[in-house]
Amino acid sequence: MLRSFTNLIFIRKTKFLYLSFFLFATAIGVDLVTFPSILKLNKINPSQIGFAFAIEVCGAAFMSFFLSKFVAKFGIINSLRIASVLYASIVLIIYFYVSFIFWILLVFILGCCWLIFAISRMSWLNIFLNNEERGIGLGIFSALISGGVAFGPVIVKFSGSESYLSFVISALLVLSASLCLNPLKHELQPHINSERISIKKFFKKNPNSFFSRFFLDFTTYMILSLSVVFGTGIGFTNESSGLLITAYMASGFFDIFVGFMLKKISPKKLINIGYLGCLYVFLLVSLYQKSFYFLIILFFIFGLFIACIYVSVFKMMNEDYEHHELVSANSTFQLVGTCGSLFGSLLGGFMINFFGNQGFPISICFGCLFYLTFLVIYEKNKK
Repeated sequence: MLRSFTNLIFIRKTKFLYLSFFLFATAIGVDLVTFPSILKLNKINPSQIGFAFAIEVCGAAFMSFFLSKFVAKFGIINSLRIASVLYASIVLIIYFYVSFIFWILLVFILGCCWLIFAISRMSWLNIFLNNEERGIGLGIFSALISGGVAFGPVIVKFSGSESYLSFVISALLVLSASLCLNPLKHELQPHINSERISIKKFFKKNPNSFFSRFFLDFTTYMILSLSVVFGTGIGFTNESSGLLITAYMASGFFDIFVGFMLKKISPKKLINIGYLGCLYVFLLVSLYQKSFYFLIILFFIFGLFIACIYVSVFKMMNEDYEHHELVSANSTFQLVGTCGSLFGSLLGGFMINFFGNQGFPISICFGCLFYLTFLVIYEKNKK
């Protein structure tokens, strides 16, 4: 077990990718606190903040239709460089709030850049991993993403949620995430299939993978985009509310254990356990919101159950496709998640506007219940 972990962390083909994942995720963690804080500073309401995050997701959805051809034309390394420079530039500009329309335009472009940067590296990692390594390798990947996003709000706790310094730090992290991949530029570049895999074909291939990813992003993106709004709504500061995201993402170390568990337990079973656990945790959040430390613990436990879903569904999907199809498959897989994120952001913002703070946990519970309902119907029809 230890040897598998050590090999995947330190072999040349993965260590630079893992470092890049962590740096970029840390930048995202910073943005998740600073972006809503700047919007709130400019009197933007929770529903509009949810809409702003949804537009960023729309940018990712839009880019998913062109990602395969983009990467096939420029190659993985050059695609990553283009995306990182543009992303960092927008982060430095977006601090200077001009209007909500201008903000929407910028975050749409950010979403396009995010998709290029995230999916290209993810596909490259899966090309390096064989089937035996994939569960552990994806667990390490997921743990580093969680660790980075968790560390971002800690940085903001010191640099300030409304300080330009936080935006500069985020931009530098993004550029560093690209530069650290330079040692891999002489590695054999994988052949990329430029043909898209449609959502319809993706669904027919594995409906369970489709719905697992949809509701995974439905719930997690709501956590990431609206935790600060929820936290401040029940009386905490922006910076302290950002630590709810840190608590959720700090559970990312468990992703590695999920990777090892996948050697013994089927991905489908772990996904089902994950959704049931998430439902029970947020039922507790809906009932008790007075103690900040109790919420921190609940958000952490929620992250443990999300780990079961996240690593399992990625392993399930990547084993469905050949290496040359992975960029296309991951692009469509991300589009499915993007649709979930879009619905999650919009519904979460609307529910907070309509039900107040209680709308946040209600929305999370709704997503979990919807997946579990699908599961019951799907399994019944299979019989």
